[in-house]
Amino acid sequence: MPRRILIVGDLAGEESLFAGALAREFTVSFAANLLDAGRRLAKEEAALLVLDLPAGGGEPPEDLLQRAQQIAPGIPVFATAAGADSEVIVRAVKAGAADFVSRPFEAEKLLLSVRRALENRSLKNEIDYLRREQDVVYDTDRIVAVSPAMQKVTAEIRRLAQTESTILITGETGTGKSFVSGNIHFNSPRRSRPFVKVNCANIPETLLESELFGHEKGAFTGADKTRIGRFEQAHGGTIFLDEFCELGPGLQAKLLRVLEDRTFERLGGNRTIEADVRVIAATNRDIEALVGEGRFREDLYYRINVLRIHLPPLRERREDIEPLARHLLGKIARQLKKPAEGFTPAALGRLKAYDWPGNIRQLANTIERALLVAEGPLIGEDHLALPEIPRPAAQPAAAPPPLAGLKLTAEQERAMIVRALEESLWIQKDAAKKLGISPRALNYRVRRLGIAHPRWRKNR
Repeated sequence: MPRRILIVGDLAGEESLFAGALAREFTVSFAANLLDAGRRLAKEEAALLVLDLPAGGGEPPEDLLQRAQQIAPGIPVFATAAGADSEVIVRAVKAGAADFVSRPFEAEKLLLSVRRALENRSLKNEIDYLRREQDVVYDTDRIVAVSPAMQKVTAEIRRLAQTESTILITGETGTGKSFVSGNIHFNSPRRSRPFVKVNCANIPETLLESELFGHEKGAFTGADKTRIGRFEQAHGGTIFLDEFCELGPGLQAKLLRVLEDRTFERLGGNRTIEADVRVIAATNRDIEALVGEGRFREDLYYRINVLRIHLPPLRERREDIEPLARHLLGKIARQLKKPAEGFTPAALGRLKAYDWPGNIRQLANTIERALLVAEGPLIGEDHLALPEIPRPAAQPAAAPPPLAGLKLTAEQERAMIVRALEESLWIQKDAAKKLGISPRALNYRVRRLGIAHPRWRKNR
């Protein structure tokens, strides 16, 4: 970035003061007027313009600033004037001035303002660059969609991206739900606004409300300052709620209110906050089954299931496996800085015949490992690690007798609960059903007996 500052106007004889204040870090040039400034900018670059606004009776500040922005597009413009009143300052800032420096000025304050303006410009350029990069990453035309199923999905993405409605994305783990959410946002009218992702399964339930909606200072132990939540961060843009079926009943009610009224309160607060946010939600669970079991609110289901995209598993779109594998190989090879020419016919045959229980995520990991193992640029069949996980027909296990009413020692009770939990993959609600007690009663016994498991969020 050029480190030259161009001062436009006579500054009522204070040019040397300005130059002295800025000379430690910048080269300072002077132009008598905007016409002269335009000639200089045609020959040399500038990081910042300082525009002197003439005292009363001259050209309006708005017109001067507009002309300055025309001859120096993309360059921050500071306005300055001697003894300017508040009306002039407000008019200048509204007209686009990056800052206003009243004269006489303080050298340190001027230098600080210049640094801040250039830092803001640098951040804006970085954001613009990243958004242009997103245009490439989330180009719908670049989605691998050879199969009819994926061609239907890409058509839905293009159509639904232009709407403002809530979208539900379903599909197995690894099918690309997060990628599709980004594709929808960055091809929507909200593309220049924030895109905020939240994985509801990765955040302990006790912290999830604060994460989503923020909290006020003193709302709970350790809340030593106010914190804005993800919905506030996403204002004007899109929030992506991954694995949103993990929300507890209280958060489901609060999410329903946000979807219906576009309002919420921070944890521990009573001020109603408006949320201009588009919600995209995703789950790999059978949400209809959860509603039928009473584990997900029916009214929230109807509110969130407005528009729906289902991502088919890789085994149901085998036509896409080869082009996906070639695309991923090129991408991973660039990341690893390792040459890669492709796959042998035998390797391609194995890739296309495999069922891919982990879908695209597993395919990417398999290709990365193969590329690291292979000594040459060609991926062979022996470089592929494709585990065959046996899936025998489930045999009904002998259910433990109902726990309620039994007279057991603490050790016997603990053993029975652990057994039910193990058979239920440590899902407490399922274990409670096996034991013939309510989930709340099981939770009480789990805490009393000190039973823990790493998968439980509260134990992380």
